[in-house]
Amino acid sequence: MPDATADKHRRRPGQLERAFAAIDALLAATQPLKLTALSEVTGLDASGTLRLLKTLAHLGYVTRDEEKKTYLPSARAMFPLSLYHPVQELRRDANDVLAQLEQATAGFCALHILLGGDRVVVEQRKGSSRLTPYWDTSVKSALHSSASGKLLLATMPADAMLRALGPEPYEKFTPNTLTSFEALKSDIQHSVSRGFFWAREEVYGGMTALAAPVRSPSGGVVGMMTVTGLSGQLRADRLTEFGLATKQAADMLSGMSPAVRALEVLLCPRPLGQMPWTTVKSEPAGRVVPEKPSGLAPSVKPVRKITRTSARH
Repeated sequence: MPDATADKHRRRPGQLERAFAAIDALLAATQPLKLTALSEVTGLDASGTLRLLKTLAHLGYVTRDEEKKTYLPSARAMFPLSLYHPVQELRRDANDVLAQLEQATAGFCALHILLGGDRVVVEQRKGSSRLTPYWDTSVKSALHSSASGKLLLATMPADAMLRALGPEPYEKFTPNTLTSFEALKSDIQHSVSRGFFWAREEVYGGMTALAAPVRSPSGGVVGMMTVTGLSGQLRADRLTEFGLATKQAADMLSGMSPAVRALEVLLCPRPLGQMPWTTVKSEPAGRVVPEKPSGLAPSVKPVRKITRTSARH
């Protein structure tokens, strides 16, 4: 029999969660939805769902087709940013730069911004292959095995980086995946030094990716340019050439886009490669703690002591 006590204390979604669930369902749908379908999403009866949809329509997030009695997302829900928001301006500024990068590499080229520690795709150009690395604007690839993830790690303070990576060994996707902190640290240090990052068949066999930082005037990283393609396209013997092309594109956007300057205030970017890279050890309980820095890259300043809760820059 069901546990009545557990059912009594089971958390029920609030109206705000139900409202977001309805909006997400409308955005994900390929056609307008009827009230019955949205009732299943919200967990409310028809009258409760109707009241919720009327509120969302009043706020400007849902549109009702009176003739067909169906619902679809409004322009405000689908396109929340104004046409002149700095992110929109950055997308337009990057369009020609991405086109040139696509011609130079034949890869799938994309522009990301770093939003609160997340990698967000805001513009892209397909290469010669029909394969696409992104199905959503939020990038979820593992930090230790992707070019964009390694670049993001290089902007993090020591404690944040260790939390993001978790305990060693890191998940192994292919024989090329870096599963130890020491190997990853060395790879990122070299990447910072040369100005671009790569992941050579570290997530999928036969797939290679490159990333280079887009910087604000103060040097903080607001985003990145990435190139992804089959390893037959981004060949190992030309990877440095393609990496430099990616860096050149990112540097051009960094230096010439007014939107990058506008985004500096919004995104509060962190500098690249300025964190105190450390060696780590695992305690019996599995907690990872940093030790005294060693073998630092020339651009990184050592510190006297680093703990999980503090890191001096």
